[in-house]
Amino acid sequence: MTSTTDPLRRWRDLQRELVGAAAGQTEDCLRAQAHADLSPIGWHLEHCVFVECVWIRSALLDDHGIRDRLAHRCLPELAPKSGRGSRLPPRQDLLRWSSETMQRNEALLRRVRDPEAADPLRKGDRILHFLVSHHAQHLETIRTIALRFSDSEGGNAPAPAAGGAGAADRSIQQVAGGVTCVGGADAVRAHDNELPRLRVRVREFRISRRPATNRAWDEFVAAGGYQDPRWWTPEGWRWRRRAGVEAPDAWRRAAAEPDDFVSGVSRHEAGAYARFRGGRLPHEHEWETAMTAGLLSDTGRVWEWCANRFHPYPGFRPFPYREYSLPWFDGRHYVLKGGSRLSEPEVRRATFRNYYTPTTRHILSGVRVAYDCSV
Repeated sequence: MTSTTDPLRRWRDLQRELVGAAAGQTEDCLRAQAHADLSPIGWHLEHCVFVECVWIRSALLDDHGIRDRLAHRCLPELAPKSGRGSRLPPRQDLLRWSSETMQRNEALLRRVRDPEAADPLRKGDRILHFLVSHHAQHLETIRTIALRFSDSEGGNAPAPAAGGAGAADRSIQQVAGGVTCVGGADAVRAHDNELPRLRVRVREFRISRRPATNRAWDEFVAAGGYQDPRWWTPEGWRWRRRAGVEAPDAWRRAAAEPDDFVSGVSRHEAGAYARFRGGRLPHEHEWETAMTAGLLSDTGRVWEWCANRFHPYPGFRPFPYREYSLPWFDGRHYVLKGGSRLSEPEVRRATFRNYYTPTTRHILSGVRVAYDCSV
């Protein structure tokens, strides 16, 4: 995916992907909640159509009909996850309505599209780029849910390496310190939490060239890493004991491919593993610096936990609405970088900032270890 790709064509491709992913599910799977933190697949499809209508029909054309009619079940704050499946229309009705409404939305946007307009929603096709990214993120969630329903791949779905990893995943890259730029260079495509672009100073550090594999994680398990409080923060240790966690989410030790990248780990587990290796989690600025310098391999296979909380950059301005990022600057969410093998290209960009609470482990989340240069 290059920056020259027509965003309208890309948006239409994602629309078809969303409908196709939902169409491949049974009625029960469309409505089922695969995990307490996940919404049903059918809800994700209806929500994506709803969001299109909010920004194209309501914001640009002052037509609030669909927004008012469906807000009670499509706005996350008005629809508890546990009840979303029961509110969905029948499968065939949902698929037909979604396809027809998306086609109509495309026609409406073509009519009012003007990248040269002064209107910030249309200028540079910014709202179109927002819809592309929005749909890409929900498509990844749909794929995550589908994997949890899959008997053949299991819950945490291994992320295959490009080649044999073995001890190679411990090869270390030296990263020079200094002033570097982080954040979205393209303000049209970047999310509000990636802006404004910053100049930051990072100290010299080292970082693993590859994320941790199942083979490397198995060494942590075999050494009693889940039973040794030395490697855990006090908060992480309390969580581990309370939740009874002794392995990554849905991890089957005997069945795990050794050279696949481990996934389904919480930030608590990722931090414990990093300390077991004599290192730590990288700050997102370190990760982004190493990524843009071409020093990281196998990014975009698993989401990689970072050391820092999700926070606003100095000069942050909400867009396209106040609640898009602001509620998550709550001190409870931490940054993940890189994307996963289920991610679309828009999400795998170096500046993209994902964020979850430190106990989250139902996604394809892994770890890449960083080290201070004194180690």
